[in-house]
Amino acid sequence: MKKAKIAATLLALSMATSHQVYAFGLGDLTKAVTGASTGDLAKAVTGSSASSNVSGNDVDAFIQTARQADQLINQSARLIYLALASQEEKAKHEAAIQAANEISDVSEKKAKLDQINADTATALQKTLNNQETVKTINQMNAAQRKNLAASAFNFMLGLMKDKELAQRSTSLVSGVSSNPMLAPKLVNLKEAVGSVSGQVTNGVKIADGLISLAKAGNIKIMPASTSEKPMVVTEL
Repeated sequence: MKKAKIAATLLALSMATSHQVYAFGLGDLTKAVTGASTGDLAKAVTGSSASSNVSGNDVDAFIQTARQADQLINQSARLIYLALASQEEKAKHEAAIQAANEISDVSEKKAKLDQINADTATALQKTLNNQETVKTINQMNAAQRKNLAASAFNFMLGLMKDKELAQRSTSLVSGVSSNPMLAPKLVNLKEAVGSVSGQVTNGVKIADGLISLAKAGNIKIMPASTSEKPMVVTEL
């Protein structure tokens, strides 16, 4: 049921901006999420597909890109949320971040920051589905709108990177699983694939709202390809 809902969201996303979306193939994420192709992330995590020859450099590049995409998506989601949140919501968010950063235990700090990222993504989804948000955007000054557009652009860029990773994940995990020399890299690779899976699942929900708001506010947020550089965002 959950996969069907995600697929429906992706279909709505692709229909909303078909020309821009299919320019970089975001609509193909449907197959990656639902397992309708060899890009199935569930198979990638278990390594249950046909193997292929991969190198250690392939694995390292995959993990590095996954981390970059994760950072892009989380940072952008946070900045978009803060751009649209009330002063009270901003204060609570910043207080939670400060408290988490003061935790001395590294694992505990990471877990807390991860939870804040998840809570921010959930709150952002609700905000993007609120009709009042369009009014908020229309009342922004030029600098605020520029920052919002840049953050949304970076979010979509991160999601595009995840889409490309999803397409490669199955064969990569399978190849590593069948190569004893690469066995030490398997745990980190599967963690990266799991991160991609989570980002895709949650990211498409936010992307759907972003595309709708971008159309309503006449804001360009679609990167042409994953080779584009992230835009600079200044917190106001």
